[in-house]
Amino acid sequence: MTDGSVFEALFARLLQPQGAFREELRATGYDPDFPDLRYPNAVLLAALDVAARHVYPELSREQAHRKLGQRFTDRYFTTILGRITRTLVLSLGVDRFVMQIPKIVHLSATGVTVTVRKLGPGQFQLVYACEAQSPDFIAGSLEGGVDNLSAFNLRAEVVRREPDGFELRLKKAGA
Repeated sequence: MTDGSVFEALFARLLQPQGAFREELRATGYDPDFPDLRYPNAVLLAALDVAARHVYPELSREQAHRKLGQRFTDRYFTTILGRITRTLVLSLGVDRFVMQIPKIVHLSATGVTVTVRKLGPGQFQLVYACEAQSPDFIAGSLEGGVDNLSAFNLRAEVVRREPDGFELRLKKAGA
């Protein structure tokens, strides 16, 4: 299961769904008025699909999920906790930050395991073992957050999608 507060922040604070958007979220099992702290991953993925269709109807599902991830992270960095995270990320540097992603995920999600392997200077492989996740939302959130930090310029590529997980490659510009 994933931390529902991430999605509460996305829906309630950033997207503010109304009308049909709000009703479609309810139909997935996600309650935008009284969100739970924990939802099954399948509910959150369905809610993310609804948001993608409403916010970015002109984009493919993957592109829309990535944009939502970028917007979420950019918004996150305007919060108090986000500003603290920004300071931490800047002090760690890109390599140490990426290597800490498994610990960060462990604190915010259950049923998700992440392994990181450094492939070379500024290049990383992240393997997520989980069900019903959006690799594109995760990729976008990593890009959005890092782009928001001008010291980093990371790009995420989804290289494998499976029912029980996915793999991302991260690359710092110029690496």
